[in-house]
Amino acid sequence: MDVVRLRTEQLAEASAVLARAFQDDPAWSWVIPDARRREALLPWLFKLSFEVTDADVWTTPGRVLGAARWLPPGRAGLRIGPTLLAFVATPLRLRDAMGRFLAYGRAVEQMRARVAPGPHWYLAGIGVEPAEQRRGVGSALLRPGLEGAARDGLPVVLLTNAERNLPFYRQNGFEIAFEDDAPPGAPHAWAMIRQP
Repeated sequence: MDVVRLRTEQLAEASAVLARAFQDDPAWSWVIPDARRREALLPWLFKLSFEVTDADVWTTPGRVLGAARWLPPGRAGLRIGPTLLAFVATPLRLRDAMGRFLAYGRAVEQMRARVAPGPHWYLAGIGVEPAEQRRGVGSALLRPGLEGAARDGLPVVLLTNAERNLPFYRQNGFEIAFEDDAPPGAPHAWAMIRQP
């Protein structure tokens, strides 16, 4: 299966796909416990993350069946303008979930730094339309980052909160490097690494 760069006009479509893929994710269920509110907020949050993060985003040709956000090493990571807007808009939209949202974000970055303190490629997010899962889309979306890391001779890092994802990542060469509740009291998280 081929993958292509996500085009700007596909942001809303990709955000909706990721929202459906993560609707029942343990971390997002903890951050936004109410399922209806989570369903309403996740498309906006994923679109915001696309706009804020200076990532390489890959998808399927034609209809968006999934998307993966890759952060290669050496990039600032954030776009200044959208980040400033996010600082204003996110607390207004998330309200009581804002504290959990920030705590989860800090915990993820601490786990990432713990398992890969040096240069690495980071899978900042990957999701596949639920009806299209287990058809090779996820593996295809992993390919650009895995190939980039192999060219650079660097490890690849990801974090998952869904234990059901562990076999998929292991099949693609990842091993658990660290696991913990992230943050304490939140769902369990696995930081995984694929060595060069």
